[in-house]
Amino acid sequence: MFVVVAFRAVGRKELSRYATHDIVLLFLVSTAARQSIVGSDTSLTSAFIALATITAWDTLASYAAFRSKRLARIIDGRLRRLVKAGTVDEEELERARISRGELSALLRQHGRDDLAQVEEAYLERSGRVTFVLRT
Repeated sequence: MFVVVAFRAVGRKELSRYATHDIVLLFLVSTAARQSIVGSDTSLTSAFIALATITAWDTLASYAAFRSKRLARIIDGRLRRLVKAGTVDEEELERARISRGELSALLRQHGRDDLAQVEEAYLERSGRVTFVLRT
């Protein structure tokens, strides 16, 4: 549960990129947590038990988030509206730790280059930014 909380504290935006340093971070966290999960036992059986335990915790967290909106907000985070009615919400950008330039770069990945073309933009619970474009 500590690892889940730690990743929630880091933020969805950072974890959705899968840059090299993110993969290294995940590797280091798993290495650091290994000793706590299986101790000094290096057997395949303990590895399977640890994997089953982690999978069970993930399944339980997913089910709890499905059943309870409050828990979903804690486990998955909340949806953030970054652009509303064509106006960038600077406070939400700051809370999400996304710069205006980074938002523009994400928009360019969708084939547009002007934030004025955006009606709404959201930082989804998955960490991705979605855009609703003006027609």
